[in-house]
Amino acid sequence: MGGRLRERRVLVVGGSGNIGSAIVRALAAEGAFVAMASRAGQRLKDASQRMKKDGFDVFAVVLDVTSPESVDEAVHLLGSHWGGIDVLFNCAGTGMAEFNPGFAHSAIPFYSYRLNALRTAMDTDYFGCLAVMQAFIPVFREQGRGMIVNVSIDQDMANLRGFAPIFPAKAAVNALTAIAAREFEGSGISVNLLTPGGFVGGGMIPPDAPEENFGKLLSPEVMADAAVFLASDEASGINGRHIVAREFSRETFLNH
Repeated sequence: MGGRLRERRVLVVGGSGNIGSAIVRALAAEGAFVAMASRAGQRLKDASQRMKKDGFDVFAVVLDVTSPESVDEAVHLLGSHWGGIDVLFNCAGTGMAEFNPGFAHSAIPFYSYRLNALRTAMDTDYFGCLAVMQAFIPVFREQGRGMIVNVSIDQDMANLRGFAPIFPAKAAVNALTAIAAREFEGSGISVNLLTPGGFVGGGMIPPDAPEENFGKLLSPEVMADAAVFLASDEASGINGRHIVAREFSRETFLNH
């Protein structure tokens, strides 16, 4: 285990998911105190127990990003437990299988979805991200510092056929990240965007997804190096940047 993030207090929202759990593991391996947050009760419990069994300092927080009460409870819990947080990762999101179980092989056009289905994704992926950011901004302002990392999709994926339920919501997250970064410029609060650089296997995308449609699936661990960097002191002052995990090199980034 390393020590680049020793005693850094990090909340990973959506931390029991495929990408989220890889980020949690990477942060904890570098010595961070990590709160793994998710609304999935048993899945969250199982994921946090696996982390603890592997020797990582992780605890579970039940957080439903679509519930203002749940978000507020998480703020108060972490305030009591840690006195605040240093870094917020927003990874929560819906998966295409919730809207079209066969999406990997048969796309459903946008006009065939009911608006309520599309609102479900927007409520979780976009408004959920926004709600958590809004809730923790007062914490960061009181501290005089804080880091926000929004995990989303690469812009060139936003127009893929069949992904109308979730990709417009993720595109909204990308825009929100850029706006928030400009609004917090010089404040001690940074807001950056982290994307995989392709489709990530093992979670949202089934293993039999055709490569001609989805490309070579990335491992969730592709997020690790960039996530650790963005949570570290080395990222202090870095704001409004879009980091693509697959392409990330710490040395290259710091030298440009």
